[in-house]
Amino acid sequence: MIKLIKEGKTELGIVGHAGCGHANSHLGFIQDDSGGLSAVTALLQRATGIDLEIVEINVKTGRKDAYFEVKTKSGGIGKAFARRGITAFEKRLSSYALGKQAINSQAIACEAFGRILGQGAMEVPVAFQTAVANAAMDSFLQQYPDFFLTSNEEVEGNCGKVIGARLNINGINVSVMGLTNASVGGLGPNEDIEGNVNLFGKFELMQKLGLDGLPSFVIEGKVCAQPVSSEITKPTFLIRGNEEHDNSVVAECLLKGAENLGYPTIYRPELLRRSESAMESLTKEQGEYIQELGKKFSAATTSFEKVKIAAELNRFASEDLGGTTFMSNSIHKVMGGVGCIPGTSCVLSLFIPNSQLEQEVLPTLSLDDVDRYVNLTIKGIEVLNGRKQEASVRLAEIKKQFNL
Repeated sequence: MIKLIKEGKTELGIVGHAGCGHANSHLGFIQDDSGGLSAVTALLQRATGIDLEIVEINVKTGRKDAYFEVKTKSGGIGKAFARRGITAFEKRLSSYALGKQAINSQAIACEAFGRILGQGAMEVPVAFQTAVANAAMDSFLQQYPDFFLTSNEEVEGNCGKVIGARLNINGINVSVMGLTNASVGGLGPNEDIEGNVNLFGKFELMQKLGLDGLPSFVIEGKVCAQPVSSEITKPTFLIRGNEEHDNSVVAECLLKGAENLGYPTIYRPELLRRSESAMESLTKEQGEYIQELGKKFSAATTSFEKVKIAAELNRFASEDLGGTTFMSNSIHKVMGGVGCIPGTSCVLSLFIPNSQLEQEVLPTLSLDDVDRYVNLTIKGIEVLNGRKQEASVRLAEIKKQFNL
């Protein structure tokens, strides 16, 4: 049984976000990055029973101040602007989302507009995703205002929302947080407070819910990336928790929960290692590549040369640059590539094989996927509850190592 509670000490945590527009990264990485928020939203829906059906979509078209406003059956409203305007055709496409549950925000945007890209490449779908995600979170605030804490991201240039609550999951008190990482204008992505990062608009909420010091599951999206996607033949959950920097006890409990459910799952303790210079080095490397393209374009004389260079610049900006735009260098040093306070957590993602990506072009989260996320999270919490003292000891050891 899952129910909302107003008060009560919580000893475990669950956090999930949607990185609006973070569809691609370097080295061929591609994802549906709404998985974390989708899982948290579905978990909260199980606790409350509220209806997240999208019942109204209002659109202001034109070049100036164009926006999407999405409303749910439970009274939630989300609004987001598109930097370069919205056409009448795009207004019509957005109506495809009417009647859908506002849970899988990226998948809904993809179904309406065909695909999604970040870094300003496809601002309209990203803005629409933002409106859907914010409407979902606002629905809980409208229906249960006394049970939820909320704030805005308060990250420069962002317009996402944060909500938090306490749940009793089968007798276990758990703090839960969901958030939208969304840039104004549909640019995407800026995820400086993804995962359980306790900065900016999340800081006070994290403290009130205790999430900055609780053994926690951080839930991520549906992904195709190396090395895992070349090693699997069917969709498989991946648990990442670096043995030096994350909480191995939490990871082991989530793995045990997956085994109890019979879900295909891999645990890779070598991944997510923190690095002092990784983000800075990659940013510099990518900047140098852009400079190379600029030099080639300056020297180009034929139309064919110019078109090829322009196409590569667009591809690189809309795909590879997602691996550096999503987080500031200083935050990445400590929190890593998924945004985890050292010692607190492990990360849960759903990976697909290369062969599936070849057929589908991009990973897209389904409601069945989300049900499995929620089932696994609940089972993992039950296992972790029996080892929470071990997990807390491990958390304290690593936070001391990082002087946190």
